[in-house]
Amino acid sequence: MKLFYAGLMTYFNTTNNFKTAIGGRLFQEEAPENTAYPYCVFDCIVNTQDDKFGVYIDDIIIQFSIFSEKTSSVEVHDAMTYLKALFNDCAFAITGGTLVHFYRLNSGLERQEVETTKSGVQRIWHYHIDYNATFQRN
Repeated sequence: MKLFYAGLMTYFNTTNNFKTAIGGRLFQEEAPENTAYPYCVFDCIVNTQDDKFGVYIDDIIIQFSIFSEKTSSVEVHDAMTYLKALFNDCAFAITGGTLVHFYRLNSGLERQEVETTKSGVQRIWHYHIDYNATFQRN
């Protein structure tokens, strides 16, 4: 997974509208305390491994979650549009293997209340999207 995440972050760090929309704030698993909005977090939901006659395959479901504090959901929708443009059926380099495919599974938008040390209870938008990735290790 470490090599897969490194390849994903290298791909994200190219010049693209999604990176601009979230101010470059993409984090693995959890954002640091008091991170400015909007930002995105990604995490592995499921990772199954298979050995098919010496060919090692990782089948991964990865979830991206975009968070915005705006009253309107426009900011989070725009960021999600850019995320989809960047990652839908994308291809990126992974040291030690090959990305076979990266396709979108599902997504959803919800309103949440979060407690922050900075401003107490706050309502935010949370847009999440799941992708399935297959990574063949060398």
